[in-house]
Amino acid sequence: MKTNFKSEAKIGLIVVAAFAVFVWGLNYLKGVNLMKPTNQYYVNFTQIDGLVKSSPVMLDGFQVGLVRDIRYQYNNPGHIIIELDLNTKLKLPEGSKAIIESALIGNPTVILKLGAPTAKLLTSGDTLLAERNPGLMDKLQDGILADVQHMIQRTDSLLASVETLVDNGSLSNSLTSIEKTSKELSQLSVKLNKSMDKLPSILDNVEGMTAEFSAAGTKINQIDVASLNKTLTQLENITLKLNSTDNSMGLLLNDKSLYQNLSSATFNLGTTASSANALLLDLKASPKRYVHFSLFGPKQSK
Repeated sequence: MKTNFKSEAKIGLIVVAAFAVFVWGLNYLKGVNLMKPTNQYYVNFTQIDGLVKSSPVMLDGFQVGLVRDIRYQYNNPGHIIIELDLNTKLKLPEGSKAIIESALIGNPTVILKLGAPTAKLLTSGDTLLAERNPGLMDKLQDGILADVQHMIQRTDSLLASVETLVDNGSLSNSLTSIEKTSKELSQLSVKLNKSMDKLPSILDNVEGMTAEFSAAGTKINQIDVASLNKTLTQLENITLKLNSTDNSMGLLLNDKSLYQNLSSATFNLGTTASSANALLLDLKASPKRYVHFSLFGPKQSK
């Protein structure tokens, strides 16, 4: 009996040891070291982008832990609790965040962003703030895909407009107008070429006029400025003398009494001339009144 009991005990111990090794090995393969103590923290997400258990938790590009468990809150849809196992040497201040960052290939990872160094430290079992960076598909959907969709809509609108133009004949009318405009531009080009042929003669005329202006400028520059100033000075002296009363011309131009005397003398001279003219006419008409002569001498007075 004792021998059988010992054998069964050995078999039991071997089975328990094998099961323990299997569990430890399975967790080790998942990245969970049951022999190494860790601190547990929780994060409440609304979208985890396919995050799975044993996903790494990174800080500054270094793995400091892993995702130990993921639990969906069926009694509160839209909320997913993530349990993180972090190295006991890592101290998290309040305000620290756990950020889910999608990978181009593979499963997402959790990135830690520490809070202010002066903040109070969290303890194992506390909850971190949750944040999610937009994944590649989100960026494509909000960026390139949105632009492509907008481009497709504009293309559809453009095709509809072209179809409308073709149907109502506007396109053919526009083509006719364009053809007419092209002909007018061609005629205008011919006229412009003819005008350009005349351009050399015009430039020659302009060059001749420029030469004449240059010669005239040269003659102007050759004028004796001293002689011109002398002439202007003489004209100024003549003007001053004409405005002065110490000479005959000045008196004639400026003395009003002299003018009045000359005017009176002219009037008297005119009156005298008129009287002399009347006397001559009367003398011609009646000469006997003024002249008496006789061949036999003067009459004897009685």
